[in-house]
Amino acid sequence: MAKVAVFIDHDITVRHFLLSGVVPALEADHEVVYVFPESHRRVSTDTATLPIGRCRTIPVPEARLHRYRRLYHAAVLMRMRHSSDKGPVFRFWRQVLGRRAFAVSWLFSWPLTHEWYRHRILGEIGENQALSQLLAEEKADIIVHPTVLEGLFVADLIRWSEPQGVPTVYLMNSWDNPAVKAVTVGSPTRLVVWGDHSRHLAHERLGIPLDRLVSFGAAQFDVYRGPPREAPTVYRRRFGVGPETRLLLYAGSSKGLNETQHLVRLEHAIERGELPNCVVLYRPHPWRGEADGERDFLSLSWKHVRMAPDMVEYYRRRMRGSNVIYLADYAETHATLSAVDAVISPLSTILLEAAMHGKPIAAYLPDEDMRTNVALSTIAKTVHFREFFQRVDCLMCERPEDLVADCQRLLERAAEPGIAQRLVQQCAFFVTPQPRSYADQLRLLVDELLSRRSA
Repeated sequence: MAKVAVFIDHDITVRHFLLSGVVPALEADHEVVYVFPESHRRVSTDTATLPIGRCRTIPVPEARLHRYRRLYHAAVLMRMRHSSDKGPVFRFWRQVLGRRAFAVSWLFSWPLTHEWYRHRILGEIGENQALSQLLAEEKADIIVHPTVLEGLFVADLIRWSEPQGVPTVYLMNSWDNPAVKAVTVGSPTRLVVWGDHSRHLAHERLGIPLDRLVSFGAAQFDVYRGPPREAPTVYRRRFGVGPETRLLLYAGSSKGLNETQHLVRLEHAIERGELPNCVVLYRPHPWRGEADGERDFLSLSWKHVRMAPDMVEYYRRRMRGSNVIYLADYAETHATLSAVDAVISPLSTILLEAAMHGKPIAAYLPDEDMRTNVALSTIAKTVHFREFFQRVDCLMCERPEDLVADCQRLLERAAEPGIAQRLVQQCAFFVTPQPRSYADQLRLLVDELLSRRSA
């Protein structure tokens, strides 16, 4: 029985890889220890509530993280220098970092200066003694790290494992990770990505050799492999929507748009008969940001628009000023996407998820928001969404005055023969369909790497 050390540094990876049962499945064959940061804001989950085995914590000094962030910013800019995303990404980081910090990162993002800067910063950071001591005590045979590719352990685990000859398996969390992130030192033994698209980007932009990249699909989408826990007819009945009524999902964004205003426009259009026989279901993004002057959805009277019931309490807390990230239940998302006829959304991964369900999709990118919202305009121009729009049938709604007409076109598309099968096939480039579950694939990969090490 081998010893597996699993490092967790974000609540989102807790949901996708622990609560889903993906990583805990390793406990059937191996001794697993879970390592969390000690008292860090990225992990608010109480480990005592998790269905996992033995846990340990290690401190993550802020001074080390600050230096790693400086190196990370320079590394991201270096990776983006010759990419098609250079313009929007540089503008985004200039706004986020401020002129002075951006100028420093830009200076050390040149190939000739970056290597010197990397060597200097890593020397200042030094060895992570707490991590080295823990791994020495645990005698880990392999390390598994679900990650957004920018976090508390990404660099330190590679720096420790390479000289020790201990294999590392990093599990890509989010769709945009290979497109906009950077690994500051070396490469993991294996990076598990979603599909051919992210495999190509991880090789091109992160510099990870192709033989270290494997595609498993997405752990959080494993629930989509089976039938929804609630039949579409039962789900629709909750909102009084019969089989003859068209159910349109408006899925919100995290980018701080005035979504209530968009929904009011749809409400009035249905009332005027411009969107006949239609009900709109609103699903706020679980990391939503409010736009200035946005009205509280729950304070208004609605005849034709409903809020997804699992998001109501989160929305109330968010409007009261709580900054908590809601870890939405993918089983509920699966039931929702299975029941609706079509989906419109500002930029969100749910466009990909809806297309994987065979549902016609539209991206709502109104011109005034694209001019004023830097985060929205940047993400729309990055390679993962740009190539998604090129490869997947997705209507583009780019003017507020076209919202109603484009929603009507979207709902009409749902009746096109073969649309569902075509969308599912197009999405396979981004999320590779697999005959085995993510957990089974991970177990086989861990066993393969352990066998190679012992040999």
